[in-house]
Amino acid sequence: MVAEGRVSTGVPGLDRMLGGGLMPGRPYLVTGGTGSGKSLLGLSFLLEGLRLGEEVLLVAVDEPPNEIVENVRAFGWDLSAVRTLDANPGTRAIKRMADVQEIRALADLKSMRDLSAEQRKAGDADDISIQSIHLKLRQQMSGGRFTRVVVDSLTSIRRFGLKTMVAGDLQPERTEIQSLLRFLSEMEVTTLLTATPGNPMVLSPEEILTRGEILLTRKWVGDRSIRQVKIVRTRGSAHDPERRPFAITSQGFVVG
Repeated sequence: MVAEGRVSTGVPGLDRMLGGGLMPGRPYLVTGGTGSGKSLLGLSFLLEGLRLGEEVLLVAVDEPPNEIVENVRAFGWDLSAVRTLDANPGTRAIKRMADVQEIRALADLKSMRDLSAEQRKAGDADDISIQSIHLKLRQQMSGGRFTRVVVDSLTSIRRFGLKTMVAGDLQPERTEIQSLLRFLSEMEVTTLLTATPGNPMVLSPEEILTRGEILLTRKWVGDRSIRQVKIVRTRGSAHDPERRPFAITSQGFVVG
């Protein structure tokens, strides 16, 4: 059951682990390896918003929208009202999930890292970056239309962009992420950002700047897949510190 004043993840068992749900208007990190269920959890979160009549947005980097539609069709999920910012290089457009109909070309989706074009290489102008996505979100949300946003994933954005960052210097990247997350919080958007775990000895910018972290793990025991979820941290809220099993079933993401 979702506590009063909280935002449901769309997964009742996970809401209980979070002390009744997510704190509204805050950014949270979902970490896990490939195939751990990060994207599916993000979609559960967005679909719960749709059920409540909210406007929701997926920033899709890892997979094109048509593949996302196919991947969850077995669950009977209707994604037609989920809006997506397709941030994969070469296919940038705001699209409607059901028919992948292009609504608006993102010719202006460019890096804001350096607005003085003479200091940039011509080929870099179309790089995906945190700032380019921040710019488009700011344009699209000038009316405050979205209440839930999922960014899937920060790892891929980092792979595609941030080419000018100095190796080992996390401050510029931290500044970009902080600017994006502050904007979303000011717009009262509850946000999930997915990422694969990095160096355990070094805190990533998203680990520092988000208000909580949900860790998904998956390991094989013989031919059986064992999945677990753990709330690594939350700010301003008590949570269940234990690892709990979860499953991806015909009903979607289920914490038992």
